[in-house]
Amino acid sequence: MNTFSDNYYDQPERVGFGRRFAAMLLDNFIVAIIAVTLAFTVGTTILRVLHLDDDTEFSIFSDTDSSDDEAEEMLQALNINTGMIFVLATLNNLVMLLYSLSELFTNASPGKRLMGIVIGSDEGTPASRVLLLRRWALKYGMYALALIPFTSTVGSILSFLITCGCLLALGAQRQALHDMAVHSAVYFRGDV
Repeated sequence: MNTFSDNYYDQPERVGFGRRFAAMLLDNFIVAIIAVTLAFTVGTTILRVLHLDDDTEFSIFSDTDSSDDEAEEMLQALNINTGMIFVLATLNNLVMLLYSLSELFTNASPGKRLMGIVIGSDEGTPASRVLLLRRWALKYGMYALALIPFTSTVGSILSFLITCGCLLALGAQRQALHDMAVHSAVYFRGDV
């Protein structure tokens, strides 16, 4: 009977933390560019439609602290109000949620593709759609929760846990927490 360690050495090499981290940085950079572009092109319209263009509803600055006044002046100099920050944060979560669907349909995000890596099963075989769906729901579900007003705190906590769980890819098994939970792993593109 084969044990996990016997099967582990018969598999293609799993990708460790460094390449996965670089792919994540590329993905987040792409998402940020899209979200900022959307915020500055349609953000004002969104604020008007939602009647959030009055800055007082979202004011996080008080008149009692000079550092808060400086921060408010800086935002005004950049022509950014707190309503626009709300729109940017919401658009960033929405764009990330939609962008992440690329992993579900193609076994890799654009950042992973650029780094030459793909998602597979923890046995070294190509990932099934069911496996990709479970992995996607666990890894990116918190972005959906962050879009719902009463569950945004839960989404933030889950996001923090999943982010910390990514450090597990530094271990010998080279699997993040979400990979371990659904039995997936990340491999070099030609190996799976």
